Amino acid sequence: MFKKIKSKDVKLHPALLFLILTILVMIISSVGSILHLETSYYTVNIATGELESHIVTINNLFNRTGIQYLISNLLNNFTTFAPLGTLIVGLIGVGVAYNSGFLNSFFKMITKDKPKKLFTFIVVLLGVISSMFLDTAYVILIPLSAILFMNLGRHPSAGICAAFAGITFGYGANFFVNSLDASLIEYTTSATKILDQNYTVNLHGNIIFMIISTLLISYLGMIITEKYIVPKLGKYTFDEEDPDINSSLTSKERKGVLVSLLAFALVVLLLIYSIIPGLPFSGLLLYLKDATYVEQLFGNNSYFNQGSVAIFSALLAFAGLIYGIRTKTIKNNSDLVTGMSYYLKGFSSLLVLIFFAAQFCLIFKQTNIGIFIVASLAEFLNSIELSGIMLIIVCFIIILISSVFVPVASTKWAILSPIMVPMFMQNTFTPEFATSVFRAADSSIKGISPLFTYFVILIGFIQIYSKKKKTITITDALSLMVPYAIAFSVLWLLIVIGFYIIGLPLGINTGVML
Repeated sequence: MFKKIKSKDVKLHPALLFLILTILVMIISSVGSILHLETSYYTVNIATGELESHIVTINNLFNRTGIQYLISNLLNNFTTFAPLGTLIVGLIGVGVAYNSGFLNSFFKMITKDKPKKLFTFIVVLLGVISSMFLDTAYVILIPLSAILFMNLGRHPSAGICAAFAGITFGYGANFFVNSLDASLIEYTTSATKILDQNYTVNLHGNIIFMIISTLLISYLGMIITEKYIVPKLGKYTFDEEDPDINSSLTSKERKGVLVSLLAFALVVLLLIYSIIPGLPFSGLLLYLKDATYVEQLFGNNSYFNQGSVAIFSALLAFAGLIYGIRTKTIKNNSDLVTGMSYYLKGFSSLLVLIFFAAQFCLIFKQTNIGIFIVASLAEFLNSIELSGIMLIIVCFIIILISSVFVPVASTKWAILSPIMVPMFMQNTFTPEFATSVFRAADSSIKGISPLFTYFVILIGFIQIYSKKKKTITITDALSLMVPYAIAFSVLWLLIVIGFYIIGLPLGINTGVML
C-alpha cells in the first residue's frame, strides 16, 4: 500500500541541515561547558608590545540563557550576515547588465573563435585577483562567470565553481599587495617584536610568492574545471530565458557594446582618479588618515573598500543602461527597474537558506568552539620542537585544520602568529616566510567549510542554474569543491616547500632565510 522510500532518495534541504547543525552546535557547547573545557592563547598588545594571555572557555548556549540569546538575535543574525546585503546590491547591477543584453553581446564578441579553456583560465585568474575585494568578487564575478559559460554553450555551474575556487582557494595569492597583507602585517610585526625589536616586516615581502602562486593556481583551477567539473555537470539544457548561443551579433548590438564599453571606460578613469592620492580633487575614496596607501585603499576605514560592491554593481548597471538605450532594449524607467530586479525574482529560497546559514555561523562563533580549537592547536604547536621542513608541514596542517572552524584569516593569525613567527625566526626563517606559510594554508581548504560565510552563496547560485528541479544539498556543493580543495592544498604546500628548498626570494628584498 505504501511505497517504500529509499534512503538515497531522501535529500535534506541545506536550510534544514543548517538548522540541525545549529542545534547540534548548541548541544556540543553544553557538553563542553559541563566538562569545563578550557585553554589559553597569547596575543601581542600592539600598543605595548607585551604578551597578553587569554583564557578560552566554551560558552553554553543549550540552556535558558543560550536559548534567550538565540531567540533575541534571530533577526540581527540574519540582517548582519555579510552575504545578504552585498548579494542584493551586487545582483542589481548584474541584473541590469544581463537583462539589457549587454553581457550576452559582450561575451559573444570576446569569445568568438577562441578556445573555451582560455576563458576557464581567465575566470579562475580573475577570481584570484578579485579576491582582494572579497565581497564584490563573490556577488559579482560568480554570476558573470555563469553567464560567460552559458555563452560558451557550457553549464553555467562550471563557471560558478571556477570563479568560487579562484576567489576562495586563491585568496592568499594575487598580483597586488592588498587588504590581506594589510591585516596580516600588523600581527606579524607585533609577533616579530617578541624576539627582535629592530626587525621591520616588509609589506611587499610576499609579492613574488603571490605572483607565482597566482599563475600556478589559475592553471590548476583550469585543469580541475575542465577535467572534472565540466564532465560531472554534463550538458546544460537551455531554455527561452537563456542566451541564444547560436545567434550572431547584429550590427546594432555590436555598436551598442562598443558605445557601452567607451562610456564604461570613461567612468572607470574617474574611479581610478578617485583612488590616487595627492592630485587636485583626487583621493575621494581613500581614507587618508591611514599611514600606507594599501591601508588607505583596502583598510577597514577605506571608502573604496566599504563601497566596493556598490561601486562595481553601479558600473555594471551603467554599462547595461548605455547598451540598453543604444539598442532600444531599455525604453523607459520601468525597463531599467525590471532589469534591477531580474536576479531577485527567484531570491526567496536563497533568503531562507541565508537565514538558517546565518544562525549556524553566528551561533557557532558565539559558543567559542572555533577559537577554542585554534587556541588548542596553537598550544600544541608551542609544546613541540620542530625545525626545517617538518616545521613548515606541521604548521601548514595546523592552519589547515584551523581554517575549517575559523575561516577568517586575521582572527586565526592573531592567535597563531605569536607562536609561529618566533618559532620560524628561531629556525632562521624570516617572519615574511611564516606569513607565506600561513596565507597558503589559510587559502587551501576553507572553501569547503559550511562555516565559511560565502559557502551558502555557492549553494544558492548552483541552485539557480539547476535545470533538474532538484534541491542542491551541501553534499552536492562539497562534491564539486572537494577536488579543488585537495588539489590546491597539495599545490600550496608544494609552492611553500619549493620556495624553501630552492631559496627563491619571497618578495622585494625579502627571502626565506634571515
